Amino acid sequence: MRCHLTKMSTNYKLLLDQARSSKAVVPQSSIQILLLVAVLLASTAMIGDLLGGYHFGFMEINRLSVYIPSFLLENMTVFGDGVFLLALVLLFSCRNIRFHWTVLFTTLLGAIVVNLLKDYFVMPRPPAVLDPEAFNLLGRAYKARSFPSGHSLTAFLLASVCFCYVQNAYAKATFILLAVLVALSRVLIGVHWPMDVLVGGALGVILGVGGVMITAKWKFGLCAYVHLFTLSLLVIACIMVFVDGNDYKLALPLLYVVSAAAIIRTMKSYVFVR
Repeated sequence: MRCHLTKMSTNYKLLLDQARSSKAVVPQSSIQILLLVAVLLASTAMIGDLLGGYHFGFMEINRLSVYIPSFLLENMTVFGDGVFLLALVLLFSCRNIRFHWTVLFTTLLGAIVVNLLKDYFVMPRPPAVLDPEAFNLLGRAYKARSFPSGHSLTAFLLASVCFCYVQNAYAKATFILLAVLVALSRVLIGVHWPMDVLVGGALGVILGVGGVMITAKWKFGLCAYVHLFTLSLLVIACIMVFVDGNDYKLALPLLYVVSAAAIIRTMKSYVFVR
């Protein structure tokens, strides 16, 4: 038992030393591309608002949902769910302590910003404004706190963080594409206006870039106590998937598989070390 605890401690100290000694390099080209994405999203929102008002483009996009299977839409939209994204972080970057610190900082920052804005603007969602027969709705009929879209902000925030961490151009493009699909799905399933997702996406990119730049220099999260707290939150997020489930039942198998795999990988990486 004592020997195993020593192995666990040695393994963890090695991970911490690697995180502290590694130099965080934030490619300026990545930052520039992401800021361009934020500008494009915000500009589209402004132009749309000028031409068609706050509700611009909703009906045109939403009516396309009849051609897309519900299974696909539900599995698409959960990639903007914060709990599920934390499970994905744990699954694919279980031992990357520096990445964990960036995710913790940006996630907390994003949660504060989106909730403050939702409470300040208190904008009604499509189910509170439109006749139920006039548009396609999938899942619960959320009616309040529409602006900005939390799913879109979270998806673009995590996509931006990953964009800065990976080197492969195809992987970078995939992260942005997934965020775009999440934002689009929120309109397709009838719970957000295009304005909500465009502004949410732009904010997510800006917060993600800011978080990456701050945590690259601020190493507060690279100490054992903070990281163990972060790791605990990631594990709790996986457990919450099984406890609370999700509004989109067709996506539950995906959520359960990812969360279970993330917990198993964490146990192998930190507890059952060889």
